[in-house]
Amino acid sequence: MRRNFLFLVIIAAVAAAADSPTVPAELTLAKALDIALANSTALREAQARLDQASGRYVQARSTLMPQVDIGLRQNYQTVNLIGIGIPIPSEVGKVGPFGSMDARIFISQDLLNFANRRSRESFRSKEDTSRLLVDNARELVSLDVVSTYLQALRAKASRDTLAAQTKLAAELYQLTRDRVNQGAAAELDANRAMQQVNALEQQRQEAEQNFIAAKLTLANIMKAQITSEFDVADTSAYGEALPPDRDTAVKLALSARADYRAAESNVKAAELQVRSVKATRLPSVTATFDDGQSGNSPVHNMNTYKVQGAVNFPVFTGGRTRGEIDEAQAALRQARIILDQDRSQVEADVLTAISGVEWALKELDTSAGNVKLSRQEVEFARARFAQGVTDNTEVVNAQDRLARADDANIRARYLLGVARANLARATGAAEKTYHK
Repeated sequence: MRRNFLFLVIIAAVAAAADSPTVPAELTLAKALDIALANSTALREAQARLDQASGRYVQARSTLMPQVDIGLRQNYQTVNLIGIGIPIPSEVGKVGPFGSMDARIFISQDLLNFANRRSRESFRSKEDTSRLLVDNARELVSLDVVSTYLQALRAKASRDTLAAQTKLAAELYQLTRDRVNQGAAAELDANRAMQQVNALEQQRQEAEQNFIAAKLTLANIMKAQITSEFDVADTSAYGEALPPDRDTAVKLALSARADYRAAESNVKAAELQVRSVKATRLPSVTATFDDGQSGNSPVHNMNTYKVQGAVNFPVFTGGRTRGEIDEAQAALRQARIILDQDRSQVEADVLTAISGVEWALKELDTSAGNVKLSRQEVEFARARFAQGVTDNTEVVNAQDRLARADDANIRARYLLGVARANLARATGAAEKTYHK
């Protein structure tokens, strides 16, 4: 039994993997977004909620449409006339057995019902809210993919930089070994150079593992087959845009952010729901019509019909209507509070993102200058060592500083890419910016 269970689990896992999309050998950011937006579970959940909202809107709309039913009935029965209040001069009072049939069409239509009309409009606004939340889910998925793609680019850059630094350290070791063999340098210098090679090689191996982990995380976010057998090289993920004017960016965000627009739509739905509940106090007018055949059997019957108009005046509901109004008004207040909170959050997101871009640009500029200076220092130190002016301590220290400068430059570029992605999300344009 246990072996059968494990076999079924393995079969299910293989089938699930077969359904997952494959990752191309050269994964661009646009392709990563294509895969993620087509397979995201968060996006599918948002779409399911939209489908539910659409179904509720159709139900609310149906109350304003004509209702058509067909009824068919054939009875064979007896009746005690005395039991239904018809006095007869017989002690038994039993009639039948006899046949009774009826076949007709029923049509009803609300001619005037303000409550149902307002309710339909409220559900339509709720459907709009769910549709906007689907757009917001796409924005969040896009931001998540871009951020993870940037992390993979950072890990790759760190690996490549450390590989170059390891090669440079190996060249220094070989130069030192040659000078030791020539009697121009001490064995301590060679030992020091080899330690540098080993330390950098260890860091390169760790960077290689980090790169693999970053790619696996990216594959998982895309809901693709979990593999690291692909490469990332699309530098468009870093972005190019400069931060916009703050006031302009905030206005743009308030008009474009799907989550904020969803909150606005939710307030509108709550307002319409209050009006719908209040409208239940108003009269409603309904018309009904039925037409069909009535008799004792399908072959012995005659046509009958009925036309009816009804006006309903709610007089006393025992406090039910008052309670429904209070509930709807409380929901409206809550929706307005959430809208105010979302507005503050949008403004904070935009200003924080702009500040992050400005800071990251300065960091990148400073780190690029420091990398240039560190490379010059390495060249000067190698030249001094080659000329025998000093031992290789200066070179090793210069290489350490170059390694730190390269790492700071990679980090600054990554942070600039993340800041730009956060700004695109804050202004409601993450998918539009990166999904090209």
